[in-house]
Amino acid sequence: MDWGPIIDGHSDFVLSLLETGRDFLVESHEGHVDLPRAQRGRLGAMLSAVFVRNEYLPAQALARTMRGVDRLRATVARSRGAMEIVTDVDQLERCLDRGVFGAILHFEGAEAIDAEFAVLRLSYDLGLRSLGLTWSRPNIFAEGVGPENRGGGLTKLGRELVCACNEMGILIDVSHLNDAGFWDVLEESTRPVVASHSNCRALCAVERNLTDDQIRALAEKDGLVGINFHVGFIREGAERPSDVTLDDVIAHIDHIVQLVGVDHVGFGSDFDGATMPAELADAAQLPRLVEALARHGYDEQALRKISRDNWLRVFRAVWRS
Repeated sequence: MDWGPIIDGHSDFVLSLLETGRDFLVESHEGHVDLPRAQRGRLGAMLSAVFVRNEYLPAQALARTMRGVDRLRATVARSRGAMEIVTDVDQLERCLDRGVFGAILHFEGAEAIDAEFAVLRLSYDLGLRSLGLTWSRPNIFAEGVGPENRGGGLTKLGRELVCACNEMGILIDVSHLNDAGFWDVLEESTRPVVASHSNCRALCAVERNLTDDQIRALAEKDGLVGINFHVGFIREGAERPSDVTLDDVIAHIDHIVQLVGVDHVGFGSDFDGATMPAELADAAQLPRLVEALARHGYDEQALRKISRDNWLRVFRAVWRS
C-alpha cells in the first residue's frame, strides 16, 4: 500500500533543540525526532511547535519565542535543501513529493503575542501558520485546561485573535484550551479548526482529551483531531511506554472514525513533548502504526487520509494561497 509520506500535527522538537543543544540534522539517541529518523519513518512534514516554559513568563515570552523561531530557521538554512519552512499548500505538496522535510511553524501558546497583534503579523512573515491560543495556562486571550483553569472562555481579545487568524490564514489549534474556550473558538471561527494533539475523552477521561460532542463540532467545522501518542492521553493512568499498545492508539482512531468518519482524524504525535508507547518510541517507528491500521482493516485511501490528506485539506481551507 502507498500511504506515505506522513504529516504530523504536533512536535516539540524545537524546544528539545534549544534545551539539549542537539542537532536536528544528525541522528540522536535523545528525543523522539530528528531528520534521519523522520526520513526512515516516512515523516514528510510536521507542525513544529515553539513553546515557552512558565519560568520565562511573562517578561521573556517574546524573546524565548523568537529564539525558537531563530533555531528552526537556522536549522533549515544548514540543511542544504533537505528542510524547508512551509508557508503554503503548494510548497508543502512539493516538499512531500521531493522528500524535503516540511517544518510548519506553530506557536504553542500565544503569550508572545501583544494586544495590538503586531507580533502576530511579524510572526506570519517569519512563517507562522498555526497557533494554539494557550498551553494549559491562562493568558490575555484564553484559559487552558491546567490547574489555574477557572472555567472562563475566550476573552474579548481572544475572540479578536481568532478573527485575526482567520483573516490572515493562520490555523487555530484548540488543544490545551479549556472546554469553554473550545466552544468559543468554534463559535467565532469562520475557518476549520483543529485539535492538533488530543484524543477521545470517552476512552481516556482526562481534560486534555475531547468529548464526543467536541469531536462532532470539529468535524462540522471541517476540522480534525490529531491523535496524540502520549501514553497518559491514550489510557487513563498510563505512565510508562509499556503501558500502551498500538491497539490502544488505534482504538482512539476507531472512535473518531465511528463518530464522524475518516476525514476528521490524523496524527499529532507530541514527539519530544511526552511519553511515547514502546512501539512508537520515535519517529522512525511511524510505519508500525500505519501498518497496524492496515491490518486492522483501513484501506489505502483511508490510510492516506489519516497519514496526510486530511491535514492537507484543512491547510488548504485555512492558509492563504
